[in-house]
Amino acid sequence: MSPASRLPLEIVEKIIANLAYDIHSLLTCTLTCYSWYIAAVPRLHYNLYIDDSWGKNFQWPNRLRRMHRLGLLPLIKTFWFRGTNDHAFSQALFNSHTPRQFSALNNVRRLMIGHLDIPSFMPQILQYFGHFPPTVQELSLRNPIGSRRQIIYFIGLFEHLEDLDLIYNQSGSQRGPTDDLTLFPSFAPPLRGSLKLTRFRRADLLKDMIDLFGGLRFRRMDLFDVDGMPLLLDACAKTLKILRLYPTDPHCK
Repeated sequence: MSPASRLPLEIVEKIIANLAYDIHSLLTCTLTCYSWYIAAVPRLHYNLYIDDSWGKNFQWPNRLRRMHRLGLLPLIKTFWFRGTNDHAFSQALFNSHTPRQFSALNNVRRLMIGHLDIPSFMPQILQYFGHFPPTVQELSLRNPIGSRRQIIYFIGLFEHLEDLDLIYNQSGSQRGPTDDLTLFPSFAPPLRGSLKLTRFRRADLLKDMIDLFGGLRFRRMDLFDVDGMPLLLDACAKTLKILRLYPTDPHCK
């Protein structure tokens, strides 16, 4: 056992706090022993938020454009792209350099995308999102664009997915393109954490998800204005521990 590994935890945490902006030293600390790894690794994880809601062309942040070559983008823990109806997250946003930078996000645990245009990535969707499945455990899709099978196929890419959000801003029609019934998900994710549905009008999507994933096993559900609630309650009857039903929009919109 090394002398460093015998230090009290409060001393280790003070040392780590003094190295907060020294990435090289923090990485070295994670290799010392398990207790040092636990203390240091949270400071190596950051959130990346890209807001395209104002209609600007998709631009990878200047300070990150070369960081993928330095191996620093794996430190991104949460990736959130905010789009709009007029400026969806689609394949058309990618230029010749973006896929290499995007694929460097290979340690993301929480993936949040607004207005994801799934049809635009088909059938080469794995070329763009294939690096996410090994690590993503939380997926939040806000106003996703696509047929029910396309959305289920996208969710089914994430083999270790525990938590799922499907958030819609309006409760009107949420129909996508005509379904390709030959499209089957690659995996049946665990889906045993939390489910959040807001203004959800796609009971057919829920039915297909239950059938294709072999059931759902969520322990917690937060639901506001949801069609197909009996399906959910029946599917999760054995695992559900917490159910929250909101009389008003939980997002205060």
